[in-house]
Amino acid sequence: MYDTLHETFAQTITVFKNSKRTVVSTNSKYNNIYGRTNTGSKSSVEYTTESQSFAARIYYIDMDEEYLDNGANQQGTQNKIVLPDGSVKMIVKADAYDYIKEARRIELDGIRFAIKSDGSPSGLTTNIFYTFLLTPIDE
Repeated sequence: MYDTLHETFAQTITVFKNSKRTVVSTNSKYNNIYGRTNTGSKSSVEYTTESQSFAARIYYIDMDEEYLDNGANQQGTQNKIVLPDGSVKMIVKADAYDYIKEARRIELDGIRFAIKSDGSPSGLTTNIFYTFLLTPIDE
């Protein structure tokens, strides 16, 4: 039933990992540790962006109505966590979780988001889905 819910309401997101740095050096005296040759000149560096698409359920957070649990579960107290407008709660499957835990940015609906939480697992008998909290990035 949860898989059907996920397939019905999921939308495509793009997950970006940190760029891979490739040093292009044509000088045999280039020292990779210092990033320079023995004469002090720098080599050119190329950055390659890694991204992959996944299906995710997105829930926009209305901070006027929702309190986020800080894990304390103390009776009679509610610590309100302030998030910027446009923050979202995202639910993904385990395969996406494995990729997202090494990622930094997520794009959905043409907006880039920063990952602000670790994936919290959920499922009846096993951890099938993971929930992340995302905040919008001004770019």
